[in-house]
Amino acid sequence: MEIHFQQNEHLNNGDIEITLSANERSLEVEKLIEYLKSYQEMPPAVIPIKSDDHVYLIKPENIILIDVSGTDLVVYTPNKSMPTKGRLYAFVNKLKNPDFIQVSKHAAININHLQSLEASFGSGMKAILTDQLKTDVSRKYLSVLEHRLGL
Repeated sequence: MEIHFQQNEHLNNGDIEITLSANERSLEVEKLIEYLKSYQEMPPAVIPIKSDDHVYLIKPENIILIDVSGTDLVVYTPNKSMPTKGRLYAFVNKLKNPDFIQVSKHAAININHLQSLEASFGSGMKAILTDQLKTDVSRKYLSVLEHRLGL
């Protein structure tokens, strides 16, 4: 990877323009674009989760699994599971944390709680997580997870 700086006097003071050049728009390019978009956003220290008549303040590192179950979004931690409302992608975006990887249409995991991957029915995988939690990893998302794990 080469990095070049080019001064542009036509930009307003404080403005930055970034151009990425590559042979093709690869997964690495996509990850770099996402990283640049989130550059100035700090991940929150705690995430509020409204469940029933409680609002829980949970540290993102304690979240093991986020899973859609029926019409609920269920957030799993070592101590409890909390059903809440919302969309999976919106919850993951709110975390602003690269440790959370979507692994299927209905689930996202914290890779710090991933203990192993095993072959599953079909060509997908099953993620084994902390506290014996398990979730399916679909083929569509497997390459992103493998890349994030350095495989």
